[in-house]
Amino acid sequence: MSRVIIDPEIIRHNFRTLDKLFTKYGIAWTAVTKVVCGHKPTLKLLVDLGLRSFADSRLDNLKTLRKLCPDAETMYIRPTSPKFASNIVKWADISLNTEFKTIKALSDAAQKQDKKHGVIIMVELGELREGIMPDRLIGFYRQVFELEGIEVLGIGTNLACMYGVLPTYDKLMQLALYKRLVELTFNTKLRWCSGGSTVTIPNILEKQLPREINHYRVGEALFLGTDLVNGGYLKGLKPDAFKLSASIVELKEKPTGPLGEMGENAFGEEEEAPESGEWGHGGERKKRAVLNIGRLDVPFEHLTPFDQDVEVVGGASDLVVADISESSKKYKLGDEIRFKLDYAALLALMHSRYIEEEIVTTPKAAK
Repeated sequence: MSRVIIDPEIIRHNFRTLDKLFTKYGIAWTAVTKVVCGHKPTLKLLVDLGLRSFADSRLDNLKTLRKLCPDAETMYIRPTSPKFASNIVKWADISLNTEFKTIKALSDAAQKQDKKHGVIIMVELGELREGIMPDRLIGFYRQVFELEGIEVLGIGTNLACMYGVLPTYDKLMQLALYKRLVELTFNTKLRWCSGGSTVTIPNILEKQLPREINHYRVGEALFLGTDLVNGGYLKGLKPDAFKLSASIVELKEKPTGPLGEMGENAFGEEEEAPESGEWGHGGERKKRAVLNIGRLDVPFEHLTPFDQDVEVVGGASDLVVADISESSKKYKLGDEIRFKLDYAALLALMHSRYIEEEIVTTPKAAK
């Protein structure tokens, strides 16, 4: 069976590196753990490292976290509807919000549960995800801060997630100014200006972060080390904490392209034949490995073989086909091919109930 191989030493390294960075600049941070889909060993690893602030977009994952660490601060980061307010208050200490009716329902639920529920008001800065328009912020805050059972912890935003709007200094300065405006208007002090994420870490390194931005919500950097702005990996962080291992279930030499009249495949896609004639009739054959992983488990376009001479050429719901003709390795039937994972691939694999997880154990040094 295909499996995700998890290296806890890389996660430990990335956690300590990030924690040191944020501590140096006086920034609070919350680990966004949705990509590991409630995987208990990974969550326990973070708890054992001393992490006490976790964010997720699934309540089941927050429930798992609460059982592992009852004193952890939990944050629900997906907008919800009023009818789920009771469960949100039960399992999350904090939630990100943009609708007054929802916050009113959270207020009612918090009072019934004799709790104080923290709220971060999300502000729209151009990414066109969740967020209230800035010109409505003062009126919105005036409504919300009067609610019983609710503590407005701060304001926040999401950038570079749906459309890729970059967190430039000017963009983040807008959020900082909105924080100042709220504080001056209502003679209050907001705990957080939550404008940071993995994509905003380069702003710290390049000293392009307004001092008001004092809270980060970070997932991808912690688990994958990715530099979403410049490409590659962030300084000091390590990649490949998670790898995919898939087994070769067929190994044969075959034509370089399909034979016959072409139509749509099972996913409604249609390949274009090369201009230089019909596919597959040039006499050339290449060695192809069929692997026991498919679209049901992962978008294979997001897989990168560690063996740079292996090329993923296609796949279906239950299999992936790789061209191994150029590889110097002598692959055999039953051998494994390993892949680097990006965020989309890791999210899909960890969510799949058909994929096993294997924790790498580091051998102890000989005495």
